[in-house]
Amino acid sequence: EMVKLMKESSKRFYDLLDNYESAVGVEEVMTKHEIIEMKKFIDVVVGSRPMQIAQEYLVSKGWAPAEEEEFKDWLWDVWFTLYKRGRARGRSGDSSGFEHVFVGEIRNGSVIGFHNWIQFYRLEKMGKVDYRGFIGGKRTQDTDFMITIQFSWDEDLEDADDGAVKYVGGTLLGTSPEFEMALYTIAWVYGKENGVVNIPVAIGDLEFWLIAHVYKGKYLGTCFASRTPQR
Repeated sequence: EMVKLMKESSKRFYDLLDNYESAVGVEEVMTKHEIIEMKKFIDVVVGSRPMQIAQEYLVSKGWAPAEEEEFKDWLWDVWFTLYKRGRARGRSGDSSGFEHVFVGEIRNGSVIGFHNWIQFYRLEKMGKVDYRGFIGGKRTQDTDFMITIQFSWDEDLEDADDGAVKYVGGTLLGTSPEFEMALYTIAWVYGKENGVVNIPVAIGDLEFWLIAHVYKGKYLGTCFASRTPQR
């Protein structure tokens, strides 16, 4: 039902969420159909105002190309390049920036990544995630722009109570995929270029942190919003 109410960017984003193996160590294989879905998503995102603003900033710093098609290829490399996070067999790898940040992964009984409210909504409707409560006991978070929660995730069983656990999960609420991708792209590149993990952010009256990690010196390992810097 929610999908019918989504704008195009969210629908394109939604199409990507079932393209991945949740278990770290299981090689990801991109089909031709999935690659087309990814490219359609990038086309929509690059045409959005949030990503245009992000591109202008990145280009001004000399961190990204100005030409549109080159920028699309660059954005693909940042978010969709496969790499090995676990001991995946094969050549392609078992993870990517997009999978980790927006879809989430399961490793040794724990959920890693998974910082998107649309993915949470989708899996909750499918009976694959079980919400376990707020972190910090602040019930006012449910009307705020960000939420910190604990939940379990089980891809195989409808009863998610016995699934892998995300002990502390921070997620922006109600934001569009293009806004999140633009924000996280700037944060990750800024962190990579300046050798920092914690990036303070102020948008209007909202102040928070973006936590961005570079993996193996060149990949987008993770990026997410937090109320506090990471120690």
